[in-house]
Amino acid sequence: MRGTGDNGTATCSWLGIPYAAPPVDELRWAAPQPHLSWSGIREATEYGAICMQKGGIITDFLNAAPDRGVSEDCLFLNIWRPAKSGKFPVMVWLHGGGYTTGTGNSELYKGDRLARDGEVVVVTINYRLNVFGYFTHPALRDEDPNGSTGSYGSLDQVAAIRWVHENIEGFGGDPKNITVFGQSAGGRSVCTMVATPLTRGMFHRAILESGGCETSAPLEKGYEQARQITAKLGCDYNDINCLREVPAETLLKKGSQSMLEAGLVMVPHHDGHLLTDYPLAMIRSGNFNRVPFMGGYTKDEYRIAVFLMPGVFFGRPSKYKKILARSLGLPDEEVMRLAGLYPLNRYDNKPRDAYGQIIVDSFHGCPTTTGLLAAAERNPYVYLYRFDYDGMRLGGLIGTFHAMEIPFIFNSMDRNPLDLMYNKKNMEEAKALSRIIQRYWVNFAKTGDPNGPDLPHWPRLNAEEKKFQVLDVNTRTDMLDTADQCSFWEDYSKYLALPFKSMHLEE
Repeated sequence: MRGTGDNGTATCSWLGIPYAAPPVDELRWAAPQPHLSWSGIREATEYGAICMQKGGIITDFLNAAPDRGVSEDCLFLNIWRPAKSGKFPVMVWLHGGGYTTGTGNSELYKGDRLARDGEVVVVTINYRLNVFGYFTHPALRDEDPNGSTGSYGSLDQVAAIRWVHENIEGFGGDPKNITVFGQSAGGRSVCTMVATPLTRGMFHRAILESGGCETSAPLEKGYEQARQITAKLGCDYNDINCLREVPAETLLKKGSQSMLEAGLVMVPHHDGHLLTDYPLAMIRSGNFNRVPFMGGYTKDEYRIAVFLMPGVFFGRPSKYKKILARSLGLPDEEVMRLAGLYPLNRYDNKPRDAYGQIIVDSFHGCPTTTGLLAAAERNPYVYLYRFDYDGMRLGGLIGTFHAMEIPFIFNSMDRNPLDLMYNKKNMEEAKALSRIIQRYWVNFAKTGDPNGPDLPHWPRLNAEEKKFQVLDVNTRTDMLDTADQCSFWEDYSKYLALPFKSMHLEE
């Protein structure tokens, strides 16, 4: 394959590399298959198509990718490496987007600066999304040699990691030093990769950003979802051929929902092949890849969602418990328990602020923390962080919103789509923090330990001390005090990663 060089960053790149056969026709809803070989030189200077997904203001903003179109033929990856000789550690990025949207082509994830500054090889991938990636059906399970169904996007991730493990040495990467890292659904996917036996021995470190380790579904839930999708498509439930003949655009329109429409309704399934149980349960049983594991979340995540909930935002203190009962559907005794865990006197007597913290904890804070603490029970090399920096434009309004740490890792705060958040006033401060955060990530990728010379010390996470690193202008160590809150959200895991729709935005 012929890539291209970038003199500005002193890097080489190869874009649009197929890591699996196009998942079309009879391969729609099949495990990824090897790509056919080719003769001669294949050009690798442009991104491949992104996977089928619904557009929209938010998704288009976050993707901010070169327009290569959407297609079922989308299993491509991209590689950046320093333009010098050597064998470098490898970092494989799994993008977010609620398993329904996103692409490794995004300018936000462009790997040239991370490759240059960290002296690593950076890989970003596309994987099947929404109904194309997570449709579950008993007939599909019957035809699969491993009895697997409903996790095709996650199997794509496994295939991409396998491809990297087998081929990255040809691009200057070290196949014995591979880190998998990702954010949001990509962070949840990292925990899936940590849990699944299918990746054993193929990667050596893992970094989870604003994700969680409880995200998968039983097959029965997927089958019920398939019945609803099939009815919309006008096919008989048992006619897989009819379903595979539905044009991709029609399948996307009638069979898919965005995360903002329905929440995390398209997720991997524990089918006995990819997963034998929820990733968290597998970790707790000791049945996981015991690689050094780092993860965390942003201080405010989706806290801004309370602005979209008039009944919460303008709610009076006297209505606080009614707000919890109505929006979360909890029984009276659990409303009392939750109100005690998030007392209004801790939040300036403002229900919206208390509810904002509930959103942070239930969506990403507790799912991430609980997963890492579970791993730390059997793995001494575990590190937890919280990203607190809110010095960007609108930071006082949106806080440290979901995904705000990403440009600090890739050194991309001056690139689409988040360049509007920074100006001359805050760029210098942000760049200084970026250098610290990027060094933490690179050190961890190289050695399994984020610490290094001239960096604030980051202690390991353990159940006794529960120390974590606060990433801010004043980077420091703090102590967890969310055990009771996280216990509540684990007891009521059905409320974790709550769909926005279920929070009664119309009220």
